Amino acid sequence: MNDKFFQLPAQKQKRILNAAYKVFAQSPYKKASMSLIAYESGVSKSLLFYYFKNKQDLYLYLWTQVIEMTRKTIQAYKTLETDDFFEMLRRSLRSKCALMKEHPYLYAFSLQAYYETEPSIQNLIQDQFHMLSRSSEAIVFERIDRTRFRKKIDLRKMYQEILYAMDGYMLSQFRSDPIVPNKIEKEIMDLIEFWETIYYQKENENGA
Repeated sequence: MNDKFFQLPAQKQKRILNAAYKVFAQSPYKKASMSLIAYESGVSKSLLFYYFKNKQDLYLYLWTQVIEMTRKTIQAYKTLETDDFFEMLRRSLRSKCALMKEHPYLYAFSLQAYYETEPSIQNLIQDQFHMLSRSSEAIVFERIDRTRFRKKIDLRKMYQEILYAMDGYMLSQFRSDPIVPNKIEKEIMDLIEFWETIYYQKENENGA
């Protein structure tokens, strides 16, 4: 990657990144076209290759940016600064939707990247994804207040069930264009409220 990219005005950088996220989110790696990314971002193909030496260079930069922007947004929304599991989910959702307003195809790209089969990038992304997932899960289970949950709930199964449900919902939304972050936020907030009534103890159960 050429450091000249970082000398571009912030809005131009953002336009190029958003164009790349969109194209890679909508096509497998092999079929994604640098020409289309250049067209979508309003720069020439030669200039795009001046900033990124090849398609893989751009793709992996986008992936590292997903990780970095997600980390910063999680911190900004204080996602992990509570022991209430469902409040964590709400803060995480708000942070994701805030990012999607700035970069509409960022999470669609990350889901596409997870299922990517191109050998030159598959292992790296899969390994990083699983490492980050394990780290995130460990932090969540270290901090949550387990006494809030109903007795005999398998918390790890619950955690996986909710993540699968949210990922499935996100995938269905990303397959429909345009992406509407406010709609996603409202509908998942409703799901979180529903899960909370299922998995948290009611007041009259606390002493049972």
